Order: sequence, then C-alpha cells, then structure tokens
Amino acid sequence: MSKIRRYLERCVNEEVFPGACWAIGNGAGVLEKGTVGLLGNGLGPVAEDSIYDLASLTKIFTALALMKQLEEGLLRLEDSVEYFLPSYKGCPLGEVPLFAFMTHTAPIPRGTHLYRYAKTRGDLLEAIRSGPVRSDISGSGSVVYSCEAFILLGMIASVIDAVPLDVLVRRRVLKPLGMEETCFNPSASLPASHMERIAPTEECPLRGRLIRGEVHDENAGIMGGVSGNAGLFSTIADMTRLAGAMLVSLESGDGAFLHRASAELMIRNHTPGRGENRGLCWVIAGPGSAAGDLMSMRSFGHTGFTGTSLWIDPERKLYALLLSNRIHPNRDNPGIFRTRQIFHNLAVLEYGEGV
Repeated sequence: MSKIRRYLERCVNEEVFPGACWAIGNGAGVLEKGTVGLLGNGLGPVAEDSIYDLASLTKIFTALALMKQLEEGLLRLEDSVEYFLPSYKGCPLGEVPLFAFMTHTAPIPRGTHLYRYAKTRGDLLEAIRSGPVRSDISGSGSVVYSCEAFILLGMIASVIDAVPLDVLVRRRVLKPLGMEETCFNPSASLPASHMERIAPTEECPLRGRLIRGEVHDENAGIMGGVSGNAGLFSTIADMTRLAGAMLVSLESGDGAFLHRASAELMIRNHTPGRGENRGLCWVIAGPGSAAGDLMSMRSFGHTGFTGTSLWIDPERKLYALLLSNRIHPNRDNPGIFRTRQIFHNLAVLEYGEGV
C-alpha cells in the first residue's frame, strides 16, 4: 500500500471528505492512481470512473480556451472588455484589459456574492457590468480572487467564437484533449444511468436540497450551470489528460495542445509582491499556496471549493490530481487545505524527479 493511499484513507477516517480519487503522473502517463472511501453518505464506494464537480478548476478550461483563441490571432491580453462587449463601453470595467481578469487583478471588489440578490442570468450579468469597482482599473493593483472575472471571460470567449460557452469549451479544449466524460450539467448531459457515478456535494441551504449532478457554485447555478468560473464535472481519467498535456506543452510544445510560448506565459508569475503569485488563471507556488513543501517554485496549480485540485511541477516533471467532495454533507470542513499540501509532499517524495 502506497504512502499516498494510506494518507488519503486516514483523511476519510478523519472525515476530511467521504471519499476521493487521485492520480499522480507525468507527460508520459499515469504513475499511480486510486480511490478511497464512499461517494457520499449512504452511497457506494468511489470508483475510478466517479464524476466530481470540478468547481473552480473550470476556470482552467476557460483560460485554455482563451489561449487557443490567442494562438489563432483572435485576441490579445491587452484587449479591453469593451472591445468584445460593446455594452461595457462607458462602464467601470469596460477599459480593463483581459490580462487583469486572467491574473485576478481586475478592479472587482472581494466577496460580492452576486447570487444573494441576482435571481436570473440577466440580473447577474448586469450586476457585473454596472457594479462597483476598486479604484485601480489598470490591472496593476493587488490580487483579489474573483469568480466574476471568469464569468466575464467566459462571455468574451463565447462572443469571439459566436457559440455558447459549453460548445466552445468542448471544441477548443475537451475534444482536442480526448476528455469525453467532462461536461457541464451532467444531470442533463449524461444518460440517467450515469447519475449513480456522480458524487453529491452539499445539502445546500440556499436551494434546500442535496446537490447532485448540478453545479454547486451558486453564481454558476444562476448562469444555468454553464459559466466561465464553475460548472464542469469530470473524472480522474479525463483530468489526467489535461495535466499531461500541460506538462508536454511546457517540455517541448512540438505538436502539443499549447504552443510552448503560450504555456510558459500562462505559468509565469505576473503578480510578484501583490498578495498572491498568479499566472494566467494558474496559482504559482509561494507562501499560502496549496503546493506544499516539496513542489518546486516553478510549480503551479488550481483548487476547487468542492475539494478538487490539480498541481503541476515542470521541474519535477510531475502532476498530482485529487478529486473529492469535501463539502458533503456540508462545507463546515476546513481540513482540505492541509490535506492538499501533504498529498503534494507525498507525490514528490514518491515520484518527483531530482528528489
């Protein structure tokens, strides 16, 4: 039994999450994978084809779609919002460049929780368009993590390709990577027989029911489950394809999903000394990140509120994936942050090159 399995089984016993899938790999393939625990209270064991709500890992897919558009000459990171969305002309966010949204330095205030008063998709989008902003609109201010930023980026990507966001993500990212079981709104997109594979999330106070097969994120829920910030569901096998593609893009770029220059731009630390190390969407290793103690300072990743995470280390030639539903049955469970860091430490000790 691997150290990783023993540790994740302990996390189940300590009720960090009811169950989880994990995978460790490199650009050539998977080095270790497994499952622990149950899908949820009163449900069966986690399987390798279990489906999890990715939560904010969805932002990675939005960013990758935009980078593919950049590679085709359809946008620049210096382009403003109003260039693509004329309705933003004269609004506070209209002149803000895409770069600021991709790095979470756009002047959107922290913790606006639009879902608390926006009852429809139109209400929510108007609240973003006309809402208050911080004083610095140039994108040179501090990092303030924002779901609204990626809702807006998803809209822009959709306008550029003139297709709905779910169609865009499938064409630009999922299909090229062979991610056949990753989708928005799985309760509507997948056969009914697949529902038993979906891990439930929270007994949601806002919606008054157990959430299973629909997005947990409240803003994305108002967006109809298809949003640039959250909404995708996936399996561990599909996510290894994304992780491996990022490593290959950084190692050679020859025939890879992204050109090497694009991949390197995504993982450059664009915000040193501004509160958090941020690339384009990605979190870059540093104090307070989920990287742990042993991932290199070039490593990067992203986490999801539901208990999901992906961390990639191009120096160690390694990725570590964890899919869990740590908010089941409720979100009053802070243990996932420490768990991710220890999980990454163990991944490096077992499989990291140069250790």
